[in-house]
Amino acid sequence: MSSAQKDVVVKVMTKVFKNRIRIKEFFSDFDKLRCGHISQAQFKSGLSMAGIQLTVEDMDELTNAFANPEDPQLRINYRQFVLVVDDVFGKTDLEKMPTLPVHTFPDGLIPENRFTSMPNRQLCSDDEQRLALILEQLTNSCKTKRILVKPFFDDACRNQNSPMLVNHVSTQQFKQALKNHIAPEFGPQEVDILIKKYKGDGQFDNMVNYVAFANNIDPKEPTFDPYSLKVL
Repeated sequence: MSSAQKDVVVKVMTKVFKNRIRIKEFFSDFDKLRCGHISQAQFKSGLSMAGIQLTVEDMDELTNAFANPEDPQLRINYRQFVLVVDDVFGKTDLEKMPTLPVHTFPDGLIPENRFTSMPNRQLCSDDEQRLALILEQLTNSCKTKRILVKPFFDDACRNQNSPMLVNHVSTQQFKQALKNHIAPEFGPQEVDILIKKYKGDGQFDNMVNYVAFANNIDPKEPTFDPYSLKVL
C-alpha cells in the first residue's frame, strides 16, 4: 500500500472512529453470496451511505488499494478493507492474545492533549505581547456584555457537520463565532494571533482548542468544598 493510499485509509478510519460507524454493515448486503468481494460501484455506494465523502482522487486511491488483482472485474475485497478500518477500535481475537498491549485510543488519529484546558503552544515574544492585549480586551468586552464565550463554541462543536473532535472546532467555526457573537470588531490580524496560539498540532493544525481559549476569557467557576460546605 502506497503512502497516498495509507493517507486515505487514515481519513476513513478517523471518520469511522469519531462517528462509531459499523462500516461492515454498509457492504455486506451487496455480497449476496458472502464471497467477500463487491463491485467498485457497490463499494463507493457503501461508503456514501456510511457518510464517508472522499474526493475522486482519494476514492481512486482507495479502490486501487483494495481491488483484487486476480479478479477479472477488479472487484473490491471489502472484508480486508473492513479488517483494516475496524482496527481503529482495537485488535480482534484478544482472547487468544491476553498479554497483547492495547491502547485506549488509536495513535495519531486524535491528539493526546485534546482534553487540555490550557494552550500548549508558545509564540514569539512579540506575538505573546499582542496576544496578552487581545485577551485583555476580550475579557473586558465579554465582562461588559455579560457573555460567556464557551457556549458559542459548544454549539458549533455539537453540530453534526463539524469535525466532532473533543474540545475543538474548525478554524472556520472559530472565526464565525468571533465575528458573529464575541468580537465582531476584530480584524484578520487579531483573529490570526488567536488561532496561532490555540490551534492543534500536526494534522490537527486546522482545529482550534476553544476550551483553552475560553479558559483565558471566561471567569473561573468557584470551587465548592463539600466537606467544609464553603466556596474555596
